[in-house]
Amino acid sequence: MTLGLYDSERRYRRRVWTGFVQLVLFVGFVLLVSVFAYQMGVEQVKDRDASLRDEVGLLSRQKGELELFVTQLQEATHTAEARVGELERRLQNEVPQGDLARLAQLVSERLTAGISADRLAFVIGAAQNKRNCQAPETKRLQPSTQFYKSPNRSVSFAAGTITVVGEGISVRDASGNAEGWYDAGQPATLHITPQGGKEHVVTGVMPLHQSVVVDGTEFRFTAVAGSRSFIEVTADRCSYP
Repeated sequence: MTLGLYDSERRYRRRVWTGFVQLVLFVGFVLLVSVFAYQMGVEQVKDRDASLRDEVGLLSRQKGELELFVTQLQEATHTAEARVGELERRLQNEVPQGDLARLAQLVSERLTAGISADRLAFVIGAAQNKRNCQAPETKRLQPSTQFYKSPNRSVSFAAGTITVVGEGISVRDASGNAEGWYDAGQPATLHITPQGGKEHVVTGVMPLHQSVVVDGTEFRFTAVAGSRSFIEVTADRCSYP
């Protein structure tokens, strides 16, 4: 009877120790896994920290390079602005303006047309405000329109050596019907033709102006609106140049 009780107690203690050992082993395993996981986490943090440090270093270098580029770009911009300002000053000082620009354009056109530089220099040198002129001559013409071919559409000057022909636009009544005379408020056209020479055409709202040189004489024509249906043409005749 005593022997059976002893065996029962021994088996009980064995089970208790076995459970205790198993618990210790389990706790140890859990601790081991925890330590391993912690170590792995530490290593990952170290690696991440090193990666971030490298990235920060790269960004710092890029930032320095960008700041240097911006500085160089600003310097280049300042240099370009200074150059543009210098070119603008030179343009104002060296490129002809106003009347001088108009004369330069005329000289360029005459040179392109084949007139020699010596001839142009002579003409410019001989030009003067006081000129040898004759009394102006005024005549009137009745310009033709798209609806009326006037028999008095032309006049002549200098003993018939220069002919001036006028064209205009018909005036219209309140109903929009064309009438027989030209509209002085609309553009008109003058054809000025020296005998055996080139025709000069001038178009616009009057007054109109045109100069023609014939055999050393300059004719300055001025056309203004006269009485209804007429244009008055005045020719000033002066020695040229």
